[in-house]
Amino acid sequence: MPDTPLRGREEEIAGLAGILESCTGGDRTLIAIEGPPGAGKSRFLREALTVAERLGLSDLVIAVDNAQHLDEKAVNALVSGRRPPPCGTVNWILARRSVAGAPPLDGVLPNPVDRSERIALSALSHAAAMDMAADVLGARPEPELIRVLGRAGGHPRRLRELLDGMREEGSILVDGAAAHLVADRVPRSLVSRVESSLIGYSDAFRQMVRVAAALGAEISYDDLAAMLGARPSALLPVLDEVIAAGVLAHRNGRLAFQDELLRQLITDWMAPTVRQALSQQADALRREADALRGEPGSRAQPASLTDPSAAPGADARPAAPLPAEVLKALSEQEATIVALVRDGLTNQQIARRLGLSPHTVNYHLRKIFRLFEIGCRIDLIRMIQGEHRPRVPPQLAAEAPQSDRPQSDRPQSDRPQPSQPQAAAGTTPTPRRT
Repeated sequence: MPDTPLRGREEEIAGLAGILESCTGGDRTLIAIEGPPGAGKSRFLREALTVAERLGLSDLVIAVDNAQHLDEKAVNALVSGRRPPPCGTVNWILARRSVAGAPPLDGVLPNPVDRSERIALSALSHAAAMDMAADVLGARPEPELIRVLGRAGGHPRRLRELLDGMREEGSILVDGAAAHLVADRVPRSLVSRVESSLIGYSDAFRQMVRVAAALGAEISYDDLAAMLGARPSALLPVLDEVIAAGVLAHRNGRLAFQDELLRQLITDWMAPTVRQALSQQADALRREADALRGEPGSRAQPASLTDPSAAPGADARPAAPLPAEVLKALSEQEATIVALVRDGLTNQQIARRLGLSPHTVNYHLRKIFRLFEIGCRIDLIRMIQGEHRPRVPPQLAAEAPQSDRPQSDRPQSDRPQPSQPQAAAGTTPTPRRT
């Protein structure tokens, strides 16, 4: 398939041409084309070779794509497999994905270069993105379609895959010189590709982007750290990876998703139960933050057993009490912890609320998980919401602390037994019939 015109990169191409023209002086030059996945580095590299050919420099340029995988052995193989130019000096154009902490590319070259230049590719402007859409569709998008395509935020590959998928599924109708929106839905092919891409990253990476998606399009780093239950300093290495991958970016003092479509894809990737639990946790985090700031209507109320979901800024709707079989197996403190988990609070937030240490809260939760034979907080929330009945093995339920239980819930054997009535002075007790 022939390339469509390269849109929105006029300034970068002009800079590249100026660098190549100056290469004729004999200096060995390295040009690094960098950007997040899908920024159009491969397409730009092909355009760079076209520019080099137009300038008569084809024999003086070695172009390498996916250079993030490059090592000295690979470079030596490239050099040895290429015929030396009759004159002049070979120059390098390397395209590589932005990688957190990646070393300079000239560190892997067999000979040091005299000059190193970097061209960074970011998102396309809105006008350039719509020009690209018109090239792909062969028609200008109409306003409703422009609105949907704008969710890709000018990300070249995501926009192209959105266009191709919508055409395949019949969501776009091309009528002469105009392209109309038929159905506003994300193509299945795009969902599958983003899912497979996320699976390739680390567990910590996937956890951060999913929690960030639950928090919103723009979030504070403190909120993200609180949701993840970690110190902000401990999350910096993972955050560097997420930013290098083009998922989040620093914007106006906050973290923001690069585009609305990517956040929607990550949100839809999560199971509904997980999505709901994260949303509840995020809401509880915001309510607690409002309470700490002293905003009107957000005074914190102590949690109670009858309404254990009471949380800072909770709305007027009364929360449903915990199921009776759950309450029966727990102490009052454990029931309060379970209710706060149901409200989405983290261990640190629960600890602050109850005046405990996070270690103590974690100890109680592990004990509760064992008691109900579940493995995580999500299972606990599902049990509370009635998605499955609690499993309380009798031998485990019997181990629950008795001293914290209401008197009516204690086994009969633990209750004080009434003493035999004493005979009045000077009378003879009535014999009991056997």
